[in-house]
Amino acid sequence: METILIDRFTCEGKGFVVGRIAKGVCYIGTANVAKEELEKFFKGWPLKEEKGSSQEVKTQLMAYFMGKLEEFNFPLALVGTTFQKKVWQKLVTVPYGKTITYSELALQVGYEKGVRAVANAVGRNPIMIVVPCHRVIGKNGRLTGYRGGLAMKVALLQSEGISEYAY
Repeated sequence: METILIDRFTCEGKGFVVGRIAKGVCYIGTANVAKEELEKFFKGWPLKEEKGSSQEVKTQLMAYFMGKLEEFNFPLALVGTTFQKKVWQKLVTVPYGKTITYSELALQVGYEKGVRAVANAVGRNPIMIVVPCHRVIGKNGRLTGYRGGLAMKVALLQSEGISEYAY
């Protein structure tokens, strides 16, 4: 197991934590739950604080929040099962300003009857915003959970021009 380099910063008034390994960014989360999430997603991996190690991530997140960036272009290191990585790789292809249902996502990853398994993989996505699990909605068009909270999910969708959802 590699050491995960941890950096913290504030963006749009919210504290973020970024984790990075040699291949790229493996974690983005909010500061208030980062400790618990890092233990959950990377059980047993050593962590080392390295201030300033994620400047490119901070710069791109700020541009995203200001509506000036629609696609992130820093390297990602997806850490999970083969199935989870397949789901997350498909999530990255969901365009800015668009949503997809869990059923559609399951179909796209070739697991049509496994909607629940796909939903679980989405819920274990360790790289919020960049791997855009906030763009996944229920089949009935309703918002479902988001590890940053439903208010954050609505705010992210609205910042992308999707205003039909309210919290």
